[in-house]
Amino acid sequence: MSIFELKNVTYFYSQAKVPTLDNISLKIEKGEYCAIVGSNGSGKSTLARLLAGLNEPTSGELLAQRDSLIALVFQHPKNQIICSIVSRDTAFGPKNLDLPKSEIELRTIECLNVVELLDKFESSTMNLSLGQTQKLALGGVLATWPGVIILDESVSMLDPGSRKNVFEFISYWHRHGNTVIHITHELDAIKRVQHVIGIEKGKLFFDGSAQDYLNNAEYVHKLTGDSLPECNRQEANIQMAEKDIVFGYSNVSFAYENEEKNCLYNVSFSLRKGSLNALTGPSGSGKSTILELGSGLIKAASGEVYGLSHPSLALQNCSDAVFESFAADDVAFGLRNMGIKGEELKLRVRLAMDSVNLPFEKYAEVPVNKLSGGELRRLAIAGIIAMDKDVLFFDEPTAGLDGESRQEVMNLLKKLAEEGKTVLFSTHNMEEAGFAHREIKIMNGTVVSDSFEAVSKETPAPDSKTSVKQEFALEPKTTAERISSLRSLSNSLAGTKRKNLSPLEKIPAFLRILIFIAAFTLSLVFSTPLPCGIMLLVSFVYCLLAGFSIKRLLTAFLKITPFLLFFAVFQLIFRAPLPGEAHFTQWKWFLISPSKLWFCLCSFLRTFACLGCISAFYTSLRDYELIDGLRVIFYPLEKMKVPMRYLYLVLEIIFRFIPLLVDQSCVILKTQSIRGSMGSVKGKLASIKAVVPLIVPIIIQTVKRSEALADAITVRCFK
Repeated sequence: MSIFELKNVTYFYSQAKVPTLDNISLKIEKGEYCAIVGSNGSGKSTLARLLAGLNEPTSGELLAQRDSLIALVFQHPKNQIICSIVSRDTAFGPKNLDLPKSEIELRTIECLNVVELLDKFESSTMNLSLGQTQKLALGGVLATWPGVIILDESVSMLDPGSRKNVFEFISYWHRHGNTVIHITHELDAIKRVQHVIGIEKGKLFFDGSAQDYLNNAEYVHKLTGDSLPECNRQEANIQMAEKDIVFGYSNVSFAYENEEKNCLYNVSFSLRKGSLNALTGPSGSGKSTILELGSGLIKAASGEVYGLSHPSLALQNCSDAVFESFAADDVAFGLRNMGIKGEELKLRVRLAMDSVNLPFEKYAEVPVNKLSGGELRRLAIAGIIAMDKDVLFFDEPTAGLDGESRQEVMNLLKKLAEEGKTVLFSTHNMEEAGFAHREIKIMNGTVVSDSFEAVSKETPAPDSKTSVKQEFALEPKTTAERISSLRSLSNSLAGTKRKNLSPLEKIPAFLRILIFIAAFTLSLVFSTPLPCGIMLLVSFVYCLLAGFSIKRLLTAFLKITPFLLFFAVFQLIFRAPLPGEAHFTQWKWFLISPSKLWFCLCSFLRTFACLGCISAFYTSLRDYELIDGLRVIFYPLEKMKVPMRYLYLVLEIIFRFIPLLVDQSCVILKTQSIRGSMGSVKGKLASIKAVVPLIVPIIIQTVKRSEALADAITVRCFK
């Protein structure tokens, strides 16, 4: 019995001249394990959205059995995270199904265990690596117990061990009668399925059994590309040892704010000119952090990063790093910041785009929001290559690419090394690691193995580095401090847990809300100095009990005092004195009387008291606790059938969305810093100048995030 049947389905995106799907007809049977394959940009993700009910065909007919839950795991994992805490995000779907609390807890624990995130149960979702975020997105969908699960490249950023575990669970899920549709470029995934659907340029080129697909050498080659040859490491080591050191790390350690332990411990290795180096390790082991430290985007807690200049870095989450409207403009962004114009600019953009198989003639004027995930990744790589730096870093450069594109990117990295560039890339693919001259393996934040042992065991001292001497120790870029501040703000807004609970945090959340309402209201209602002073004292005690620093509170008072003095002057000018009271002084409209002074004093005291209450409340109550507390307070309204769940959802989205946009600002700032737009930002107007380039990209990303969150909420059973 067919669970999906497409009859001559065609789909156009708005303003597109060519259909993304063109006259597709196929069937998927209930209980089937099916794979959808095809090159990047062929229409696979669009087909997934149609099957999930998120989009409707432009023409043709799509018949679907909607009696069982259909769930979609998106290609970009950050778009599917709704809540700010790992366990709450996993529980979001089951809660929408109105399951008993015990069943919700059981599903949450089971699904986090499946995706190996049980140890992150109470962690902020903002502090996960991209691979861990992909696991969380998968776990959140699995927790809804869907009858049909559609995976859109949902394991592309996982390490081999995690990928194997997910594959085994999906096979187990299928054996219990569920339908699985897996969009993939991986041969291992194809070997597990029964049915393969192949799409190329929006048209169906294969619809049959997995065995028939695997027996066709042309189809398999289309999927995997040619095998990458394994590097002769012994010969490579001899050649590398003769070359100059151009970049390196010496005893580098790093810890993210509010993390109990370091992310990196005493990392030391150096890179030789013209070498191709692979950085491997499980998701969350610290690979991306190493690359960002080297690029000057974050500052090491200890140790030294050295080199002639900071490398260019192609970030892992490429969809967030692309922010110009059209493809060629995005590649040209860094070049323009370098002062390159005219024909040279066009030539370098053309060469970079052609080198990553995004032909300039075809893609130059394509809007970036029309590109597939794989095409976006190649575009981000092109933007870095165009800048022609001597040292280049790539974070998971082949994640989500089809076999031929993956091979092209890897050959391109090798070609760059042969031209004298020094290349370091992170990967989970062992074939890609074997293709490199050298593999540096990271586990739990430290280097556990290095195939170039002669170098890794004897990291040169600063005064004996072959060509990079002590004076070439690199300081973080000027934007690193702003990036750190944004990350701190993101952690704060995301409710990152502190190590120790304050006395106020030990009482139930609903009581903390009621205490705040009472204290804040009383701080506003009084209009005479004595009770206002008492409420200010109460707010001090409130802050102490909440664990908010009195020093920080006094600093906030000092910062707000000039504004209060400014408004006090207006009160002295425009507020009428009481009849018959004394006038201390008068100059035209400016008149000082006792009632005016008392009013200004009370305004100061009320403002300080309210500020103290807000600070204490914000410190003592995390976002999820606020929602849980409101559930208790509004429980009588829920019993009266008032739909309070909409309020809770809005709050949940706000608490997730705001730190997400702050994090997005951080990504854009990183990208612009890498590509040279922040190099001249100095002086008193630095903060304003730094904000201006973020405005348009943030507006664009806000729209994208809003649409993605709406889809994620729909997929996670909120009705």
